[in-house]
Amino acid sequence: MNTTLLNALVNDEKKFNENLYSPGKYWKKKSDKILREIKRCGFQNFRGLNNGIGSSYTDSLIYDIRNELNYPLKFISLILKFPYLSNIFERQLHVTSSYIKKYLNYQNQAYNNERRVHDLIKKYSFNDTTQFGCLRKFNFKKKEYSVNYLEVAHRNDTIQKYIDFRNINTYMEIGGGFGSNIHFLITNFKNIKKIIYLDIVPNIFIGTLYLKNFFGDSVKDYNHFKNLDKISFSKDHKLEIFCIPPWCINRLDITIDHFHNSASFVEMPIEIVKNYSKYLYKNKMKSYSLISYLDYNPNTTFDPNILAEIFKDSEEKFVGDSLISGINKKSLFILKKISKL
Repeated sequence: MNTTLLNALVNDEKKFNENLYSPGKYWKKKSDKILREIKRCGFQNFRGLNNGIGSSYTDSLIYDIRNELNYPLKFISLILKFPYLSNIFERQLHVTSSYIKKYLNYQNQAYNNERRVHDLIKKYSFNDTTQFGCLRKFNFKKKEYSVNYLEVAHRNDTIQKYIDFRNINTYMEIGGGFGSNIHFLITNFKNIKKIIYLDIVPNIFIGTLYLKNFFGDSVKDYNHFKNLDKISFSKDHKLEIFCIPPWCINRLDITIDHFHNSASFVEMPIEIVKNYSKYLYKNKMKSYSLISYLDYNPNTTFDPNILAEIFKDSEEKFVGDSLISGINKKSLFILKKISKL
């Protein structure tokens, strides 16, 4: 694990405007917990069951609640190690494990029997989608597929009805999960060569390492940019993936053919989203896709319809269906098409 990169991200975050470049109310406690779990468990199994690294932004499942707690609850949870109490808790984990196995079995059946899934597998390439302990997966015609990647494909295929990714060279994503969306796009659209992936600390650390696993030296991490006044792509046609923390956005000097955000904007304070939008427009953003879930909690998130007020030049706004039929989990899409590249 690259502790030099992690330490640089954690230490430098403290030097910049906390109100604009650090996690807001929704993510603050989650980020603290993720950082602790990274230091405890490393990187190799971040999509697995036995750590709290991937909760909320990857496709991991929660098995042991102790991995999800911050102090002081983390300290109080030590009482579960006491005799008798530990036996009771272990029995509960056994029950939880059985429920997870059943859930994964039902999930496998649902994805195998869904026509939309079959169409996406026929239309797109899905390579190496289940690494790093992925459990949310299914088998189809003797090949394993990540559920997360099929959801990514479903969203992008919906966007493709309005924005042709074959016409895009530069792409930027804020809040990119663990990098699966970028991995999927590069795999399927070889014309996308210049990419900015921005996320909060420590999520950007996980995403950086994940993308380096596939694209090696084409991925430039924060240590490459930390002392630069300007962040720009080279003028060649080589693949470049720049993984940057939030406080680097004001150093960008690029043209953005397409910008994407899925779900995370509504989880930020509105002022942070407005600050991001300022720099997106400054870098000549030509098109964008904003996606949000509709069942938001006003105590920690905001109404996704407000995004259309922040991005006033949006051209399409609609509610998209779930990937699996019968599941009432719809998403709001807000789009601006490419006018001219």
